[in-house]
Amino acid sequence: MGNLWGPLLAAVFLFTAAAAGQEPAQDSRAAAIIELNRALTESSVLDNDSTLLQEIALDQFVVVAPGGVVENKRQATAGANSFTAVGVEITDQQVTFWGKTAVLVGKLVIDGEMQPVGRLPPMKFMAVFVEEDEGWRLMARSMTPCHEMAIAAGRC
Repeated sequence: MGNLWGPLLAAVFLFTAAAAGQEPAQDSRAAAIIELNRALTESSVLDNDSTLLQEIALDQFVVVAPGGVVENKRQATAGANSFTAVGVEITDQQVTFWGKTAVLVGKLVIDGEMQPVGRLPPMKFMAVFVEEDEGWRLMARSMTPCHEMAIAAGRC
């Protein structure tokens, strides 16, 4: 039994050291995704400018918009001017990685309106990014308005 402690402690040390060495890289990747999503959201919603979305979204981009409509890249970039908003708040963000794919989930509150829907409740969103040579690209996005019961219960 005494012979197991040496290899076990060495394995724990190596695992801990390897994990610690990878964490800052993951943190910087997550920070880059969060910042890119913030810039995309603010440019589209606050500035009614689809330039960044056109640059970052893949040609195969698809979005499930807050009203439940599925749109492609052309439709989504054309809809960037449908907002009259004075502020956005993005919170509760979590990034999950799998290879060169990142999935960002969070909460989005828009202080304003979206035509033709009107004022939107708080929403949960998911954005899927893929890493290419030139950087992160947006592949898909979904925005789900929170149900009144979930808001009342503090879950959204």
